[in-house]
Amino acid sequence: MKERIYSFDLIRAVCCWIIVICHFGFSCLMSPTFADANKLVYHANGDWGEITAVAVFFMISGASLYYNHREIHFADLKKFYYTRFKGIFPMFYLLWLFLFFQKAVAAHNLFYIGNKKSLILTLFGMDGYLKYRFTYNYYIIGEWFLGALIFLYILYPLLTWGMKKCRWIVTAVLGLAFAAILYRYTFMIPITRNLITCLVSMWLGMLFIEYREFFSKTVFAVVFGIITLLLIFVSVPIPNTLSMIIMAMGILLVLNRTADTIMKPAPVKSFISLTSSLSYPIFLLQHIVIDQVLSIYEGQTLGHFEEFLLLIMTFVVTYIFAIVLNLVNKAFVKTALFKKLDSLFITN
Repeated sequence: MKERIYSFDLIRAVCCWIIVICHFGFSCLMSPTFADANKLVYHANGDWGEITAVAVFFMISGASLYYNHREIHFADLKKFYYTRFKGIFPMFYLLWLFLFFQKAVAAHNLFYIGNKKSLILTLFGMDGYLKYRFTYNYYIIGEWFLGALIFLYILYPLLTWGMKKCRWIVTAVLGLAFAAILYRYTFMIPITRNLITCLVSMWLGMLFIEYREFFSKTVFAVVFGIITLLLIFVSVPIPNTLSMIIMAMGILLVLNRTADTIMKPAPVKSFISLTSSLSYPIFLLQHIVIDQVLSIYEGQTLGHFEEFLLLIMTFVVTYIFAIVLNLVNKAFVKTALFKKLDSLFITN
């Protein structure tokens, strides 16, 4: 059994906190009566959520996957893809169906959007990722990152082959492709959501594990930490997406190096480990909870102190529902249906 890397827990937890805070701030900015929350959303070279924390999340996803699955042989593909499916879709379906039913009842129409065919996007977890192309679909939860993550999981076995056989060629190809889209971008999908950008983040996480001992040196944490601080406070004349990758790498290296110190107190370690274990349900739930908490005070005037209290309330409610959703999902994947699926896809 592989040694658990507790710094991964810290990195996932920090990603969760940043994304919840950023989305909370963005929702506050949408209301003319709420106090300005600009600093919760933006830094000098972009925003904290989509342009920074999600990149860190893809990096730690690549690092975690590669740490546990350095090689995936053809015979292992069935098991690999099934375990990825089991980790993503049951929880997604449970929450989505609950919210879909609420909306359908309120609208007195099961297909309240009108386009029944777009439910296919939901079936594959792609309604958020492809909303830029299919505007009218049944996108309720999941964020765009879910669709990108599914694509990354599909490509991951190929990435492990590339890491083993031709890692520097893959690095060069991804680097050139990333430079090309930075130089000239003509696609409909935002550049931060482009699969090339997401692949760069995941590949960097895999490289971090491949050379973990080297990149865990204090000098890298210090240098990238200083660069990250500079990018937080000083606008630099480089594309925001490039800043995002640099900052994400800096956050990963700094947290990896300081995790032992930060997580030394037992209560802190327990809370961070809990947050890490709830990272996926938190990602699924946070937009819904934010919108519902803030809707209570819609039209009212809120100052910074009131917003801070609402942010704390948002975190508390999100954690409660994330724990409940996690428990329901654990019970769901232990049903006879999944025992049957386990026997088909896992048992040799």
